[in-house]
Amino acid sequence: MLALASPAWSGSPQGESCAEFTAQADAQTRFAELGGSPAHAVGALDGDRDGIACEGLPGPYAGYATLGYNRRGGFLYGVVTMPAAPGGEERFPCLRGNPKGPLGPRRLNVYRVTADGDRAILDQVVGAEARPESGRLLWKVPRVAIAPGRYYVAFTESIPLTPYGRSKCPGFRSRETTLPVPPRTGGP
Repeated sequence: MLALASPAWSGSPQGESCAEFTAQADAQTRFAELGGSPAHAVGALDGDRDGIACEGLPGPYAGYATLGYNRRGGFLYGVVTMPAAPGGEERFPCLRGNPKGPLGPRRLNVYRVTADGDRAILDQVVGAEARPESGRLLWKVPRVAIAPGRYYVAFTESIPLTPYGRSKCPGFRSRETTLPVPPRTGGP
């Protein structure tokens, strides 16, 4: 299971502002904890409503991930939006994985939430296709049968630096989602 550390925080959701954080990943973690999304604003953390909190803060950086399941096609899919770095750094420094190692793309796995602990449902970690012009990662896992339940997608640390300090591109995860989404009944 991927564990994410929570930064120290003392404000209220309505009064959230980027000035309370020193790194974009810390603001993104708090944004996710409070249920932030492009459709749900949390204080002043995501002014452009793209799911990325405090894009002007320096790294470490974390993205906003979605998770869906196509019942007819039997595949999991999602889009990840990554923050752009301010200043002269690479435009989207955490879009890809470690370019100096065998894990070039960002790596992911999907987890089912259970009372006995979260369980990876894929037998291997898969990669996400980077779209450098947009700062997005696209991913799809074909032919996966899933039982109804709560799931999330987790992305591994992109460039491990341990024991050298905090990674500029730490791991992060999506919000938990109930899958498969039940079909709509009735209605106009």
